Amino acid sequence: MSQSATKSERVGFIGLGAMGVGMASNVLKNGYSLSVMANSRREPVDRLISEGAVEVSTPKEMAQQSDIVILCVTTSEVVEQLINGEDGLLAGANDGLLIIDCGTSLPTSTIALGEKLRAANCSIMDVPLGRSSAAAESGTLNMMAGGSDEDFNRAKPLLETMSENLFHLGPLGTGHKIKLLNNACSVSMAIMLAEVVQTAQAADIDMKLLADVMTSGPLGSDFMAWMFEGPLNNDETKLQFSIKNAAKDIGYFDELASALSQNASVPNAAKNTINKMVEKGVGEDFLPALCRHL
Repeated sequence: MSQSATKSERVGFIGLGAMGVGMASNVLKNGYSLSVMANSRREPVDRLISEGAVEVSTPKEMAQQSDIVILCVTTSEVVEQLINGEDGLLAGANDGLLIIDCGTSLPTSTIALGEKLRAANCSIMDVPLGRSSAAAESGTLNMMAGGSDEDFNRAKPLLETMSENLFHLGPLGTGHKIKLLNNACSVSMAIMLAEVVQTAQAADIDMKLLADVMTSGPLGSDFMAWMFEGPLNNDETKLQFSIKNAAKDIGYFDELASALSQNASVPNAAKNTINKMVEKGVGEDFLPALCRHL
């Protein structure tokens, strides 16, 4: 494996969505060379090229000219394809390539990829994210890292360019496990709050008074305040996490809980409710939209 990360290490970044583009920009601002790859939108690629990034066409090409590749994509299936595909990262990997998965993935998939990469003298870390796209832009994300001590120490200077709070939580897969626990709680809370809002509306309760009471008590949180912005001010953008992604995450949590023979009844009920919202065709809306869709 390579030595501890320095700015001489070459970085690649795949997944330039709402979170990824700000993260990649901070990597550049901190003196790393960066390769990027387009997906469905040109705007983030063009922005990063203007800031000094270089564009590549395939994951294989990115691996050939990178020492560390960061993935910020939607599902384990996408991560597996990016790594294992015919033109994937593994096909172009030099010895010591470190892949950092910043999405919310299945721990079992992450661990299996780790074994495959280890056989090729490469490695992977799971480093899912907390906070918002604004935090990605400002470099103040929460990062939950799983992986070996060696890989964490190597990646730490790079990860610190994107984060305010960086946690090394344990071996490979631990970051994704904790992220799924976190998201099972937040998705369940979002549905519960939406049901409370709708019940309050049916009971002719003043929504601002309800929000004032609930957010000023021990239940108060940024999450609750963001959810209330929808019914209060028709602003569902304070919590930019889609219903579709929430359904995916709580589905992954359900797989984790089932494999561990855990009866997580509240997240399971939330999973069933949010899957109905996806079937209803509103999956692209953000979580606060549950207050009007349920």
